[in-house]
Amino acid sequence: MKLIITPQVKELGISVCMALVKGANISNRSKPLDKLKKDVADKLQTKSTINNKILNGYKELYSKISAVSYAPPAEHLINLAKKNGQLPNINTIVDCYNLVSAETFLSIGAHDIAHIKGDVIFKITDGSERYTPLGDIIPVKISAGEYACVDGEKILCRMDVKQCNEKKKKKRTTEFIVYVQGNKNTTHDYLHEALEKVCKTIKLFCGGTYDILY
Repeated sequence: MKLIITPQVKELGISVCMALVKGANISNRSKPLDKLKKDVADKLQTKSTINNKILNGYKELYSKISAVSYAPPAEHLINLAKKNGQLPNINTIVDCYNLVSAETFLSIGAHDIAHIKGDVIFKITDGSERYTPLGDIIPVKISAGEYACVDGEKILCRMDVKQCNEKKKKKRTTEFIVYVQGNKNTTHDYLHEALEKVCKTIKLFCGGTYDILY
């Protein structure tokens, strides 16, 4: 499996680091992980998202493709932590990368290898791509000119905002990719450090092994 970032996407300043995780055990939640999430949520209470250069980098991307109504995932997580006093619970894999996302301001995603067809490609959409939003069962029409993470048959993640329904991680998931997506205001080293932290956090709470691919 290759990671391909098209020249048009690179011109937007988008960069990606990706790892392959094998043998991790996914569960609904973990008490030790919940404790770490609470510690992180407490620290986020004083973390400002105003004029943050990384978040502004994502917002500039959204503006370029007329998607200004979206908020960067990390900003959304930080606001939830401030409002609720805790980070959301999805499952142990998602919870691991969400807490790193909130700490680093970076957009992070993961996809089940079993449902990926071909290579992982970051490209500009032409409007013909198949996309079923997470939580839905009916595909929706998307606009041409957006950026997306796709495989050989469908959109895996629309921009860095919403993943597709086919790629949600379930308890039977045994092998998946996890990636960190940056913008013009992030360095490769910063993305790589965040990816390492995600993988180490997953290994600590879910077991398994990982290999940094890119």
